[in-house]
Amino acid sequence: MNFRRFVAVACGILGLAAMPLTAHAQSDSFRIDANATHTTELTICNPEVRIVLSGDGDTDLDFVIRNSRGDIVHSDYGLTDQSTATLRRRADMQCEDFELQTSNLGNVWNLLDISLEDIRTDSGNPVDTDSYRVNANGTHRVDLSICSPQVLITISGDGDTDLDFVIRNSRGETVHSDYDLTDQTSATLYRRGGTDCESFELTTTNLGDVYNLYTVQLEDVVQDRGLPVQARGSGDGNNRDISIQNRTGDTIMYLYWSNVAASNWGDDRLGSGVLANGQDWNVTVDDGSGACRFDFRAQLSDGRDLEQRNVDVCSVYVVQFAGNGK
Repeated sequence: MNFRRFVAVACGILGLAAMPLTAHAQSDSFRIDANATHTTELTICNPEVRIVLSGDGDTDLDFVIRNSRGDIVHSDYGLTDQSTATLRRRADMQCEDFELQTSNLGNVWNLLDISLEDIRTDSGNPVDTDSYRVNANGTHRVDLSICSPQVLITISGDGDTDLDFVIRNSRGETVHSDYDLTDQTSATLYRRGGTDCESFELTTTNLGDVYNLYTVQLEDVVQDRGLPVQARGSGDGNNRDISIQNRTGDTIMYLYWSNVAASNWGDDRLGSGVLANGQDWNVTVDDGSGACRFDFRAQLSDGRDLEQRNVDVCSVYVVQFAGNGK
């Protein structure tokens, strides 16, 4: 399997681009020398992209990611060589350059794999992306749970072989098939009326003599009220996607936010879930009013209440609750 290589530019920085409005998860590998630091440039063109960093397990790697303004948007100094983060492009830019610095703390080199997966399109639609391997002359099946009334599925192979696709609904009916001479396809899946979610089965057949790494992207097109997904939110072009981080040393049991002009906190945003210490929650904070400034409140399992007031969610990337509430 030959991943696409990118041309080196000045200062030894390599470019790895997340192309806009595609389902293709881009991957590349870099060698991080012993006791050295490596810099990689990431060009992010979709509003929200997931980056997955995986070393070969031989040494401890530390990671720092900065946006185009030099702000640190992710750091990981844990005792592993693995990390994940969500990168959010500035709303006023078509593409934004991020810088990844990887430090190898070991005495042998480490082979680092970097994968970028689009998880939100420019229309604002949520996207779920996963990658799968189908072996040479083999067949692979994926169960898809479709909970929105209308979902666009886009499938992209790595280009090495021809793939055939068949999608069946919960009744076993074929709703999409593609037997052409490429490894690409797309279709719209419609959930059965009267059901909250419907299971679909995707069968992918590899007609080539090497394996194919293919990516499946699901994008909500219509929400349950029958409105287009892009009709949600304020629709003013501001990016209100943030990462809420729990660094309190305790579990956040209840989480609230509200427009600074609101008179009450409203409902618990976590629902039946919790946010454990050390966890991040990537979420869109938008009440449809066009407001950018929100108050946040976290209630911990030890009884503490922590608040973050007057946060401009249109300009910050992170809201962090720490032990001192700052």
